[in-house]
Amino acid sequence: MKLDPDGFIGTLLAIEGILDARAVMNGPTGCRGNPAYFSDRHFPRENSLNRRSFEEPFFFGQSRIPCTYLDSDDYILGSAGKLREILPLIAEKGDSFLAIVNSPGASLIGDDLNRFLVEANLDSICMAFEGAAYSYPLATGFDMAMVSILRWLKLNKFPKVKNRVNLLGFSINQKFWKGNVAELKKLCELMGLYVVCVPGAGSGIAEIRESTTASCNIVVYPEYSTKTAEYLESEYDIPAVIPAGGAPVGFTQTEEWISAVADATGRDPNPALEYLKEQRVHAFHQISRYHHEAGYPKGATFSIRGDSSFVLPLTRWLFEYLSMLPVSVEFAEGQDPEMTGKLTEFLKTHEIPALGADPSIVQPDFYFGDSLTGKDLELSGKCRKTIELYNRTTSDIYFTEKAYLGGTGALWILEEIFQTVKDFSE
Repeated sequence: MKLDPDGFIGTLLAIEGILDARAVMNGPTGCRGNPAYFSDRHFPRENSLNRRSFEEPFFFGQSRIPCTYLDSDDYILGSAGKLREILPLIAEKGDSFLAIVNSPGASLIGDDLNRFLVEANLDSICMAFEGAAYSYPLATGFDMAMVSILRWLKLNKFPKVKNRVNLLGFSINQKFWKGNVAELKKLCELMGLYVVCVPGAGSGIAEIRESTTASCNIVVYPEYSTKTAEYLESEYDIPAVIPAGGAPVGFTQTEEWISAVADATGRDPNPALEYLKEQRVHAFHQISRYHHEAGYPKGATFSIRGDSSFVLPLTRWLFEYLSMLPVSVEFAEGQDPEMTGKLTEFLKTHEIPALGADPSIVQPDFYFGDSLTGKDLELSGKCRKTIELYNRTTSDIYFTEKAYLGGTGALWILEEIFQTVKDFSE
């Protein structure tokens, strides 16, 4: 059973991932509940805990993604009345950027959203998505929406600054996205690079406008940013750097990622590599300490399902660094062909028949993927431990910023694995 959100949700999350932006849904309330809660939970802004600030019509007590709550009459007569009513209320919130997104059903009505924006004098800060990427994967919808936003903003062509870069491909849909962004920013800073913008993952409109000063775009997850990178290169002459091994997962791939970024920008990689070496040494000492006390995960099986640019480096690292065995490898929809090809070749080289295997049949020790599938496997006795990669559920409470990228992320993954192996033996 696949539970992946589609490109419509990807469009909403691309907008909601901008610090001072707000998505407005033109559609029924049933389409709005989950993404509105999700956005507020995983990227809270303003006074979102003060529900009395959002008692007006269209908000229904939730701070994110107000909705026109279309009913059967609106589908016959049109949504003009509710759009004219909602737009002034939304404008009062003071966001720098607004985007009206038609739900799948609302897109069939045929209302001219841009005309309503002009009538409300909001066409300077609000754009319309009259049709979102409904039949596309979430990552593709996110990417397409980001290109539309950049095109609508009409960014200025600023002079390039050699030590400035953008990080592309992050989304608030990804687990620990804030910690992951912070980790890669730190690696860049150690190489003397300044990260101007992370579009769709915490940066504001001012930072997006300033993104054209970057000398290059570092593509972390190509599934979420291939079209964005192509647009910025064709329109603003900002070349893209796509590390061949995927996202910086585990020590080896993080080293390769640092070297690829340093080569592309002409920076010295040694300070970042030294920082990573310290984390690698720390991991060695901890593994040596707990090897005799709690066992070692050698031979433990794992199943993984996620973005191809993450699945590739994680599978390789767990197999080569910890001698864990992949028994099920699946890609989330919208995979990058180059990444999937490399992992397919890797599994073939090692004669591992894991590609496409059903985790409920192979019953792994570890499941890396979304928590809904993982909990189903755990509760049915077909998996021993889930390590979540997506913000699909919200049962866990965190007070510190965690990461699963870079050296810090490698330590977190090791901690999860070794603690679980310890629990296996009890």
